[in-house]
Amino acid sequence: MEVQRIQNDWSQMPTGLLYYFIGPPKTGKTTQASRWSTKGSEGVILLDTDMGADFVDNANIIPITSLAPPLRNVLDKNGKAIVTAVNGRETVKTEKVPPEQRGYCYRTGKKRGTPMPVYSLIEAIDWLKINWKDLPYDTIAIDTVDKINEWQEELIKERFCVEAIADVEMGKGWTIPKDNLLSSIYSLKTFIRNVGGTLVITSHSKDTITVDKKVQLVPDIPKGLGKGLCKMAEVIGFTTCNKANGKFYISFTQYEERNIGSRLEPLKNKRFIFDYKVIEDEIKRFKKEK
Repeated sequence: MEVQRIQNDWSQMPTGLLYYFIGPPKTGKTTQASRWSTKGSEGVILLDTDMGADFVDNANIIPITSLAPPLRNVLDKNGKAIVTAVNGRETVKTEKVPPEQRGYCYRTGKKRGTPMPVYSLIEAIDWLKINWKDLPYDTIAIDTVDKINEWQEELIKERFCVEAIADVEMGKGWTIPKDNLLSSIYSLKTFIRNVGGTLVITSHSKDTITVDKKVQLVPDIPKGLGKGLCKMAEVIGFTTCNKANGKFYISFTQYEERNIGSRLEPLKNKRFIFDYKVIEDEIKRFKKEK
């Protein structure tokens, strides 16, 4: 058995990390997530669940519109649904809707107004895992996990035939989506660590509230889910925009109930311009005090 004696080398960027960016809208989360690599945007594939990254220059995006691919009835030549027998029961035959037929169009560029292929989260992650070694990326970014949680909750309401998550008995309306999403992110984090890459996820923040004279900075998702994601992430930053100079900042300052901070010593309890190169330079020039 090999016992490892940890001696961190800050002359190069660590790999296999989960970064979690939390902040109000329009504070640079999507833009920076799309560039969070030593190679810049060339090294990042962004899973755009919020469908807002198509205006981010040079971003490599996969538009994500659902958890699983949508299905439609298979029709015969007369336009009637084909019915088949499955396990002795009649059922309507279905097929996956092709990505370019899911009802979306390009909003900008040379293809503006023409059908745009969109995908489910399952399709995108499966494709990335299968093809990763042949792809030019070292970072996967998900913008935002909030939208994935919304989809999970919608599925639960349909499954239990309720109008509100709170109406599901025994708190299952909250625990099932939380467990499903945490499991998915953990699986993706394990994959990205195994291939030596980086995973970035983003969340909007809840409106700022103050408890015991302390500002609470938390993601705008159910509390249990937010805590679970924060436990998984090695680096959690809160993003802001300085209205005076128009610049975006990211803070890793931790205290009380703030769900932010960093396991990377060079970033602990510090605030920076929100930019990958700034963070990379800070880590590489870090010298531990003796």
